[in-house]
Amino acid sequence: MADLYISVDIEADGPIPGSYSMLAFGLAVAATFDGKTFTPRVPTAATLYRALKPITGEFDPAAVAVSQLDRDRLAREGADPAVAMRDAANWLRAQAAGAELVMVGYPVMFDWMFIHWSFVNFAGACPFGFSGLWT
Repeated sequence: MADLYISVDIEADGPIPGSYSMLAFGLAVAATFDGKTFTPRVPTAATLYRALKPITGEFDPAAVAVSQLDRDRLAREGADPAVAMRDAANWLRAQAAGAELVMVGYPVMFDWMFIHWSFVNFAGACPFGFSGLWT
């Protein structure tokens, strides 16, 4: 089975998911690997971005400053996290077309914990799975 590498970047208003909010995420198809050949893709050719409503009132002002996102505006105009995560899961599965999804990013652990938590909590499962398994 081929791998499809998806570059993931998130913006959050604090250090951990659940207590704090993921304010935005972006996904881009970065490359494929068929077991022999690694093929980079044009990362702007297939992307998905969503700005989200905050899920809690807690936030770290320094974290919000890094993202430069307006929490008050997101509370009014951001996407519902449940809808956005279901849409993202469907988009990822369509992009994969049977390939194994592999998340890449920097810092991957920070982005991973927010994206995984949000998929599990709002969409029921994470399309990236964990430990090589689908959730």
